[in-house]
Amino acid sequence: MKKSAVLLAAIATLGMSSASFADGALDTGKSCVGSTVAMVVDVPQGVVVNTLYKCPYKATKSLAEAFGDENGWKQNIVGAVFGVPAGAVFGVPYGVVKGGQHAMSVGWDKPFSKEAFIVSNESK
Repeated sequence: MKKSAVLLAAIATLGMSSASFADGALDTGKSCVGSTVAMVVDVPQGVVVNTLYKCPYKATKSLAEAFGDENGWKQNIVGAVFGVPAGAVFGVPYGVVKGGQHAMSVGWDKPFSKEAFIVSNESK
């Protein structure tokens, strides 16, 4: 049962990466396999980066700005109280999407390169 689940997950991942570039001819199998491997690495990495850092930070700063002063210590404390949990919750689906987008674009253009496996270097 476990082998069939792993095989099904591998086929689904391969299917997702090949279908996203269906408008052009597949240059080599290297691009398809590179984006598939990047998908396996980048999606969990995107979830971790966005759940633990990017989304809570942005939510805290946005709430502090909405409360009156982005640099005020009181506004940042209140913003962190509400922004960190909300950012962590919304960071999970956002990380899945952003990690998948990064894997498809960079993993296809530069398969098996260092840039294909590092999600945190994207602009904020």
